[in-house]
Amino acid sequence: MRPLFRRCVAFAPLLLLVLLVSDQNISARTRMPVDMPPLVLWAWDRDDDLGFIDVRDTAVAYLAATVILRGKSVFVTPRHHPLAPPKGTRLVAVAHVEVDRHEPPIASDAQAGDFAATLAALRETRPGEFLQIDFEATSSQRAFFLKAVAALRQRLPDAVLSATALTSWCLDERWTQSLAVDEVVPMLFRLGPDRRRIREYFADGGDFRSANCRTSIGVATDELPAAIPFGRRIYAFSPRRWNAETYATLRERMRQWSDASRLY
Repeated sequence: MRPLFRRCVAFAPLLLLVLLVSDQNISARTRMPVDMPPLVLWAWDRDDDLGFIDVRDTAVAYLAATVILRGKSVFVTPRHHPLAPPKGTRLVAVAHVEVDRHEPPIASDAQAGDFAATLAALRETRPGEFLQIDFEATSSQRAFFLKAVAALRQRLPDAVLSATALTSWCLDERWTQSLAVDEVVPMLFRLGPDRRRIREYFADGGDFRSANCRTSIGVATDELPAAIPFGRRIYAFSPRRWNAETYATLRERMRQWSDASRLY
């Protein structure tokens, strides 16, 4: 009897995650298409001058706030620098999520609810057509992330929601399909030891295995890939202040990607 009990206890976390995902799949409404220009610049907490962008085909996803998970609590640090995009720029509000290493979150249901309430408040109070969540959740934090986003979806049933993702989440795993968001943006940069293998995979015409990772992709201006999958909205990060030269180089590379896609 005791061995059976130990096996049940061992499988309890997995069972909880399965039940959670199943509940999300039942309650989640059909994902909505994200209506945004083909290029979106990530504007981090800097005093970037974005006056050079073409608002006809370029939007801005700006850091609206940093959300910190610590112990039982959820803290918010607002953006420090003003944002001054050209008139008519379409905006996305980004919530960057950090975990306190010295006092990790307890990841309770109550904290997931508070996290969802915090994100909902950002969506309602910060300028932007939708909210994007930037959270590099570890494997032990994913059940909490799924639960929190499901709670956010309940609060904002008709809102468009986006989430960034590590490339490995969309290539080697399937759990992002259970996120109650309309768009998942795999970040094809800072890839670590697998960088060469992953880039060769896409250069050979490969694509992400998770279906909801196939509408947008994130790149960095200091390591633009030779090839990306066809038909993606580009979210672009610059490690330095945006300027007209970096913007022009990025747009030229986008034209090259588009020309290359016609060969397939």
